[in-house]
Amino acid sequence: MASNLKKCPYGEQCYRKNPIHFGEFSHPHLDTIYANGLDSKTNKYVIPDELFMSAELIETQLKLLEKLFPKPSGSKSSKETTSTDGNSLKDGIRLDSGSPKPDSVKQSKSPMASTSSKCASPNSCKPSSTSVDDSSKFSKKPKITKNIKDYIPVVLEKGHAAEKIASAAPYNLFLTAITDSKRTHHEPLTITFQEILDESLGEIESSVQINFMVEIGWLLGHYYFAGIMGTPLLILYGDETPELLNISKTHPEVTAIKVNMPTPFATSHAKVMLFGYTDGDMRVVISTANLYEDDWHNRTQGIWISPKLTALPNDGDTTAGESPTNFRQDLMLYLVEYKIAKLQSWIARIRKTDFSAINVFFIGSTPGGFREGPRGYPWGHARVGELLQKHCAPMEARVPVICQSSSIGSLGPNIHTWIQHDFLSSLRKHSGPPGLSHFPPFKMIYPSFSNVKSSHDDLFGGGCLPYGSNTNDKQPWLRGHLFQWCSKQRHRSQAMPHIKTYTRMKLEDQSIYWFMLTSANLSKAAWGAFNKNVNISPCLRIMNYEAGVLFLPKFVIGEDTFPLGHVRDGIPSFPLPYDVPLTPYAPDDKPFLMDYLHQ
Repeated sequence: MASNLKKCPYGEQCYRKNPIHFGEFSHPHLDTIYANGLDSKTNKYVIPDELFMSAELIETQLKLLEKLFPKPSGSKSSKETTSTDGNSLKDGIRLDSGSPKPDSVKQSKSPMASTSSKCASPNSCKPSSTSVDDSSKFSKKPKITKNIKDYIPVVLEKGHAAEKIASAAPYNLFLTAITDSKRTHHEPLTITFQEILDESLGEIESSVQINFMVEIGWLLGHYYFAGIMGTPLLILYGDETPELLNISKTHPEVTAIKVNMPTPFATSHAKVMLFGYTDGDMRVVISTANLYEDDWHNRTQGIWISPKLTALPNDGDTTAGESPTNFRQDLMLYLVEYKIAKLQSWIARIRKTDFSAINVFFIGSTPGGFREGPRGYPWGHARVGELLQKHCAPMEARVPVICQSSSIGSLGPNIHTWIQHDFLSSLRKHSGPPGLSHFPPFKMIYPSFSNVKSSHDDLFGGGCLPYGSNTNDKQPWLRGHLFQWCSKQRHRSQAMPHIKTYTRMKLEDQSIYWFMLTSANLSKAAWGAFNKNVNISPCLRIMNYEAGVLFLPKFVIGEDTFPLGHVRDGIPSFPLPYDVPLTPYAPDDKPFLMDYLHQ
């Protein structure tokens, strides 16, 4: 084993089965078993009695150690050599281990705080197979064989991403591949991070990654294997990540900027990618996944990928090329809210790009207090409500609003406090007559304890579900509105959902009225809350940066509703990430709480 690796923060409880993790962290209990070798009688590793319950997992992890650190036979392993500065080199990727951080969630600092899972520390990543400057500490290093499958669990053949995205029209909505669900690997609507970088989509000259959590070694490893290592990369990140503070010293092409928030309880939680191509075109990607290994491993994530957007002529009218949904204008206004100078060139590029092929609405949240203006409310649930009132087909009040997210905020002592007073007041709107004051049924998909226990990673599968007992105990009414996570049709029932979606659908008619994919969890911090002072004009207060897309049938397929579960007049069924009808909690079910991981 490489002696310079940091110890895994999970210790004997480590559940990982990904080679990248074992290339970055040591596991003394595994090292001991591995060093002792195979039992001469059984030809198996001898696993101590106290670890017997994890024997199957440990055997899998030991197989990874065999592959990554083959035992020496008179010379150093071809899989590992050592650089002059003591850092290990695996297949040409440098792994400069920083201080480990537990792969647990960032606990909520206040009831308004939106939370997300937290991972082991990011690591710097750099190829050593080519001649580089002495200052990089990698000059005069021999070429080392590189195998992408040693770093990325699900690898699909290159060159086919463009046809996959073209075939996904008109929705362009994907779920990430699940490592332990092989049936997901080759589904038409499954995507991997490597495919997003695939050269068939265009030759990337520069890119922006806006995200909450960024594991820099994992991210740059993907860029390296995609052949775009060294292209300008701007990273805006939300979580405290010391490894990104000085990344430009080792990677001059990378500019990493921590997004400053107005309060300690706010979160820069959006997940947005911008890609600029050498031919002047660009592409926008909106996702629910953080940029680190675990989120692209055994968790269900959603990704919307725009068509390739062509550059407008240099002498063309910059007012041309807007989408029917005003996506370009809303995206530019959103990026302006970050108040980061490095985004200005990208905002200018967007302004000079034809967005007319985009058929969804951009839905954002930005920190601050907002009153209704000429364009209505610009962000949060109030913005969604205004779009629904203008463009959503009329429907009966009994059509439920179905919410699904990976965390739940403090919603108040009863359903009226915020869910009905604010959130459903917006999401129940449509273009028909207001009707009676009845609220639609509220249904919430959130994994139960049994869902997580049966996941690919057992209870550790709940590491992306930061809902705690402190919040849950204050809102017992929510239990009556909860439904299981079930995704048999998409082969993801055992892949816990970090995806966030909101929709209204009528199962009797097999119709969906609208659908939303977003980074925003069900919380006031993400969606906003109106002030309760009736003596002043309403002010919507939002804490987080969030980003999503709203699918309205009128703009996507030219009809009132999306077909559900069947092809209608040549229009494919909308690709829901979960099964319908929904599966209610059993009488003895309980929502999964993060506390279960610390017991």
